[in-house]
Amino acid sequence: MSKRPERRRSQLGGLSPVAPTSGRIEMAQPAPERTAPTAAAPAAPKRTVTAASSKPGTRTKMGYYAAPEDSERIRAAFIAARNAGRPYRSLSDFQLEAILDKVVQLEAELHGGLPFEGAPAHSLSPGRPIE
Repeated sequence: MSKRPERRRSQLGGLSPVAPTSGRIEMAQPAPERTAPTAAAPAAPKRTVTAASSKPGTRTKMGYYAAPEDSERIRAAFIAARNAGRPYRSLSDFQLEAILDKVVQLEAELHGGLPFEGAPAHSLSPGRPIE
């Protein structure tokens, strides 16, 4: 009968994820990113971007309900816009721009062209309105 080998101890045993490391463990440095040469892209139309959407990771998720045929039309319009060279990275970007265009229109009609004040996320009543 052979003996089992002795269990190896982790080098991470006494470390804390929030405390600075004492230099006992060397972390591998990420390799610098290589950028591939790109072909000349068509000029993107100028869009108005809010401060919150200009920072990565600052967007909040918002959902809505749509009829299946409306959802299909939205996806088809997004695909057609991307195939035509529009700079939408995702369906979310496409929908956000459409909504912001409508907000600008409503600000012009209802608020004298001035931006609306911000409303907290939970200021709307959840669910269907009572009729």
